[in-house]
Amino acid sequence: MISFEPFRKMIGERKISTYYLRNKCGFNNIDSKTIKRLMTDQSVSTNTLNSICNALNVGLDDIIEFIPDNENETQEK
Repeated sequence: MISFEPFRKMIGERKISTYYLRNKCGFNNIDSKTIKRLMTDQSVSTNTLNSICNALNVGLDDIIEFIPDNENETQEK
């Protein structure tokens, strides 16, 4: 499973609002539906990931965490 928990943690620590992501990132604006997908660990495009990395000046490993499926199944039980 791909988790965006590091992204959620980062925007909380940096006090970055979803308004900022939607409206103040210039060319890299992220729409509200995409933000909702990030908040619920749903899939997003590589273009979106690129935009987030550029807007926040971070690397991909700073916003995504890979959790092997077998660990995810254990956590759900």
